[in-house]
Amino acid sequence: MTSNSPLAFDVYPEIGLKNKNIEFILGTPINNIMTHLQQNPNIQVDLLYSSKNPFFEVIQIRLVKSGVTLLFDGRTQLLKQIEVNALSSIILRYNGKVFSEPSAEATMEKVGTFFASTHPGAYDERQKMYVQSWRGLSFCFPTTGSLNVEVTPGFSPSLHSLRYDASSQPKLTKMSIFKGSLGGNKDDEELLVPLAAYCGQNRTILADVIVENGRVEGCTFTFYTQSGEAAEDRTSQADLEVFEMTRQVRFGDPSTDVMCALGAPSKVYYKSEDKMIIHRGQNESKDEPDFFFNYFSMGVVSRFQALKGVV
Repeated sequence: MTSNSPLAFDVYPEIGLKNKNIEFILGTPINNIMTHLQQNPNIQVDLLYSSKNPFFEVIQIRLVKSGVTLLFDGRTQLLKQIEVNALSSIILRYNGKVFSEPSAEATMEKVGTFFASTHPGAYDERQKMYVQSWRGLSFCFPTTGSLNVEVTPGFSPSLHSLRYDASSQPKLTKMSIFKGSLGGNKDDEELLVPLAAYCGQNRTILADVIVENGRVEGCTFTFYTQSGEAAEDRTSQADLEVFEMTRQVRFGDPSTDVMCALGAPSKVYYKSEDKMIIHRGQNESKDEPDFFFNYFSMGVVSRFQALKGVV
């Protein structure tokens, strides 16, 4: 595939988009997604986030040439929704068959054939938009740009009857993949990190400070991690069972204790020029720089004194 060729993805309701080079799976942490994108240099992306309220606003990664938008929860930074809104720039498959491509974009009839409509869609009168949905998947068809389309009211405000001829049926403008149903509150649907996203790394559930006698003595971390045994419902030994764990890290703990509590860090960083020297006490040696344990998947950095090797 050349850099100018449209990306092709298989669509999995309530799961995500996949092809042989990259996967976008609901529940995947943003750092995993960014790592995968960096390994695919032909994919150009834009990152959008709120600098004022980064933990309360949605974070977006947009695939510039493919019209794919990945929406992440600001607090958990997990992928919660996938939108495809440029059908002229992408190939979409379902059950191994193409249902939309640049030369033949999906229509209402084609979507109904591929996904087997079992209930009527909803019509948004204000936006002039017909929405056909299934659990974990929805399609939007605007009627304003289609000629010879007749919309008549139905038995409820959201139910309408659409009449059109074969040459003017509404075309798909947006597809969304999410957890749960379109009518439900998607915020109530729990996002579970896929097993493939762990790769032996921890995922923080809660971090809290340890206060004793009015002083902060360290932190308590509750996190998900993988055991050394494969889950019973998995056939691959790579899919290890995930369980919850709580560990403490206190000031004065040596690096070995920190690794026993949290596991091996994602990266160890030694500063050749210690700009953190201002934070040291007057009696501490200034000959060697401190070093850091970076736990990227947990959002934790531990700083150690160079000579003593303690937090």
